[in-house]
Formats: sequence, C-alpha cells, structure tokens
Amino acid sequence: MDVTAYTLVPRTTVNPDFVFYLPVPLPPVITAICVLMCFIGFCGGAVGNTLVILAIIKNKTLRISANAFLASLAVADLGTCVLVLPIIATAFLSLDVVTTNQLLCRLFYHTSFLFSPVSIQHLILIAANRYTLINKSPRTYTRIFNRRSIAVIITCVWTANILLNVSVAVFSYGTKRFNNKDYCRLEQGHVLGVLFWLLTMSYTFLSSFVIIPAFYVLTFRTVRKSHIRVTQNPSMQLDVSNVAAVTMGPMNQTAEPSRLVSQINRTVDNRRQPRRLLSSSEVKLTKVNFFIFLTNVLFLSPMLLMLVLSGGRLTHGTFVLILLPIGMNSCTNPLVYCGFNRNFRLAFKSLVKLR
Repeated sequence: MDVTAYTLVPRTTVNPDFVFYLPVPLPPVITAICVLMCFIGFCGGAVGNTLVILAIIKNKTLRISANAFLASLAVADLGTCVLVLPIIATAFLSLDVVTTNQLLCRLFYHTSFLFSPVSIQHLILIAANRYTLINKSPRTYTRIFNRRSIAVIITCVWTANILLNVSVAVFSYGTKRFNNKDYCRLEQGHVLGVLFWLLTMSYTFLSSFVIIPAFYVLTFRTVRKSHIRVTQNPSMQLDVSNVAAVTMGPMNQTAEPSRLVSQINRTVDNRRQPRRLLSSSEVKLTKVNFFIFLTNVLFLSPMLLMLVLSGGRLTHGTFVLILLPIGMNSCTNPLVYCGFNRNFRLAFKSLVKLR
C-alpha cells in the first residue's frame, strides 16, 4: 500500500449538495448596498402600501368595488415589504442564520411563495377588469365585476394560495445535515413539491408573457379605435363626455357601478354592444395599470431567467439575490399611483396631514 499517495490526496467527506446552501460571493460594498435597499424598501413599502389601503377605504372617490383589487394587491405588497425584505437583508449578512433556523427559513419561503403569486394573480384580475370595462357593454361589466363577485374572487385567490402553501409546509419541507447543522430544504421529489413548483412557474410565465399582455393588447386596440373614431368625427366628442361622466375607473367615478347602470344604458341607447367611445380618464388609468404590469415583469425577469438556465434548481444564495428585485417592486406601486393618479395623490396628502 502506498502510504505517501494516500496522505497527499486525502478523501473528502464534503457533500456536493452543500453547494446549494452557500451564499453568492459578493463584495462587501455590494452587500451593504443590498442591505440598504432592503431597509429602504421596508420603510417605503410599509408606508406607501398602507397609504394605498387607507386611501381606498377612507376616500369616497376611490372607495369603489373595482379598487378592491388594488387594495388587495397593496396588502400583498405590504406583506412582502414587512416580512420578506427583512429576511432577505438577514440572508445577505449571513445566509446560515436563515437556512439553519427552521422557523425563519420556512417563513421566508412561504411568504415569498404566497405574496408574489398573489400579486401576479391580482395583476391578471386588474387586466381582465380593464378589458371587460372597455371592450364589453356596461351591463356585462356589472354582471361580471360587481361587489359580491369581486369579494368572492379576492377571497378565493388568497384562500387557494394559503392552502397550497400550508400543504407544502406539512408534506414537502425537510432538513439536511451538513457540518453538524440542520439546513432546511424543500423536497421537490414529493408530489406536492413538484406540483407546487410546476403551478408556480407555469402561471407566473404564462401570466407575465401571455395572459396579461393579451388583455392589454386587446384593450389598447379598442382604445386606438376609439381615438380614431373621435378624431375622424368630432361630433362624437359629446358622447365621449357623457361616457366620461359615468366611467367606472377610479379616476372620476364617485358611485358604485351598480348604481350607474341605468345612466350608462341611457348613454349608449340601452344597446348591448361594446363601448367604443372612451374617456381620457379610462385611457390614462389603463396606461397606469399597464405600466404597473411592465414594472412587475421587469423585476420578475431575473428570477424566470435563472430558473430556466438552472433547470429549476436554484441555490439558496441565488434565490435570495434574485428575490431582492421582486421585493423592491412591492414598494414601487404606491409611487405609480401617486405620480399618475390625481385622486390617489390628493388622498395621500389628506392622510399625511391627518385630515
């Protein structure tokens, strides 16, 4: 036996799976910037999304059924800013603190996989709401998006995502032991783990690049046709102002859609046809919602790209890194509302001044 050869090339006992628990090597300056971004997102997102919720609840102009989607989206964004971003900051400082603490690790992954899908699903609902409002008749809109149906839809979205996360927590979470420490892991070989990943990745990709864009393409096509018709026939501008008076968007509406059905029907001569003449507020609000969708796609793209390149097997360190833009995105929506919507801007000022 060659003892020299044995001692010069010792056998290693390091598990190759341990690489999934190593942090991404970053310069100290980059790490400090990431932690600072988490702090800014935590403070700004908590304040901004709370203002959005309070503005919709207290302001009569914004307190309409359709804005319940925005309020529910703000709740998901608030949860991301308050619960997810602090854990991301902790992971940047020490990933071991998160991956070896079972409660903190599960809280991190469950909140991430709860609030992000809920936000995406609300973006689908908002796009569908704008499409129905602009492309369908007022009676069809109120039949689909009334106070009761909106409450049922929002409740189903939250309940389904919570139940899915609870199922994964009970059946698919486990631990792996490295260097006398227990590290948390999601058992993707379990049927629920596989179903969870397939559902999450499938509807995230389809909604971001197929479903929501399709809604907005059809919506903006109708907007363009309406603009062309008004440009070619100036006499239609009177009808546009009449429609603007009863628009269902949060820019001008001061009453529930169900209370305006009769007035809308008189405006369109009680004919069940798609509304082609659009008010400027409808067009502007549609563009604002589309801008919110674009920012979400922009911040989601790094995660989708990394998932495709890695075949769905991301390390904990990489997941933390690509989740930072998604967390920061949750604090941008209030800025969009404030910057593009006068009613939200006035409501924010009123809340800040405690009027």
